[in-house]
Amino acid sequence: MKTKLLKLFALFAMASMLLAACSGIAATQAPAEKAKVVIFVGFGTGTDPDQVAAQEALAKKFNDSHEDIEMEFLIVPNEEATERFLAMVSGDNAPQLVGPHGTSTIARFKEYWEDITPYIQKDNYDLSDFYGPATTINKYPDLDAGLPLGLYPSFLFYNKDAFDAAGLAYPTHDYTDTSWNIDALKEMAMQLTLDASDNTANDAGFDASSIKQWGYADTWTDMRGQLTMFGAADQGRPTTDDYKTATFNAPERVFGFRWLHDGVWRDHFIPDANGQAAIDSTGADPFGSGQVAIWYSHTWFMSEGLNELPFAFDIAPLFYNQDGERIARIHADLFTMSKNAKNKDAAWEVMKWLVAPEQIVDVCKIYGCLPARKSTEEAYLNFLKERYPTIDHDVIFQAIDYLDNPHHEGWVPEWGKVNDTLNNVLSILYSDSEADVQAVMDQGNEDVQKILDEYWANQ
Repeated sequence: MKTKLLKLFALFAMASMLLAACSGIAATQAPAEKAKVVIFVGFGTGTDPDQVAAQEALAKKFNDSHEDIEMEFLIVPNEEATERFLAMVSGDNAPQLVGPHGTSTIARFKEYWEDITPYIQKDNYDLSDFYGPATTINKYPDLDAGLPLGLYPSFLFYNKDAFDAAGLAYPTHDYTDTSWNIDALKEMAMQLTLDASDNTANDAGFDASSIKQWGYADTWTDMRGQLTMFGAADQGRPTTDDYKTATFNAPERVFGFRWLHDGVWRDHFIPDANGQAAIDSTGADPFGSGQVAIWYSHTWFMSEGLNELPFAFDIAPLFYNQDGERIARIHADLFTMSKNAKNKDAAWEVMKWLVAPEQIVDVCKIYGCLPARKSTEEAYLNFLKERYPTIDHDVIFQAIDYLDNPHHEGWVPEWGKVNDTLNNVLSILYSDSEADVQAVMDQGNEDVQKILDEYWANQ
């Protein structure tokens, strides 16, 4: 009996030691590894030093509040972004998210993005707080590229000092004023165009070879962008709805090309290629150089171009076109999910967090976009009033209602080839004073049609 008791005590002691040992192991065991979500930054904004620091702070905020996911921003110089991204994808190391970037790169790399429709459906995710355009610009029949982050409406930036010197009234800020049309803009711009002797483009003695101030420019966009405002049926897309027939030489685009060409070479209120190069050589943007009185661009230009300007400025709506329609280009940024990335469920959680009402204003402050959520309009308006106290902020928000759809950067077959072809036409606009507009447009359309035919023949 005594021997049995000793054996029982021994077994009990051994069991106790084993339990203690197991307990100790459990107590010291490392927590489960976090799911890594790398955000590839480089296709759009986000690479400036101040932005890098702000993104690092954003990542820290996320990581401190999440135990199972780790967010990390990978900053890549713009000029290296394409090569680096494709190398990561081909090397089975695709970044979980890419962004913020806009319609052009989303269209260019369309086959690489995960369709988030199943994620939206699974979570029953509410999209009603987003501005309508933000949910459609980067959405295709086979792809919803991502949750909206920010919009970049477009409008006119104007140099108030230049207007005052010319004795001209400022452009209206009233979006309903239909007298603010393409003809009114042309007349205003010609009066604001000055040669070395301060003659305007309307004066008999005007010297077009010595222009020091142009009245108007829209030179930071491509051919599709520049012709969108003129209102072809497919607006910013140079093809039919089925993407099989080229429509680049639609009458509205021919009108637009001729209007721009005359503005450069006959009326002289738009800078030609040499004038643009001269402005660039100053190291300033066209508006900041003081050499362009009315500059058409987007909200993203504000953070780049409205810093310590030596003149007073404001903003106004884009003018109505030749058919009495206003089509104001818009850009839209979001984060896309790589189709073959690991940890896609975690990437979806990060995407939702970045555009949540609690974060989206701070995220857009980093990137210069207008938050895509309607509920944050007041908060962002307060930021705009503090950052840009002298401009009419209502002009910004109202511009959203006049977006181009189909979009001027939207997908078409062989997106890069089509854009390269059309940008060759753009170079003719600014370099060839004797160009036959109709012939140039017809040739451009023929070239695009060849690209489309070859694409569809291989499908």
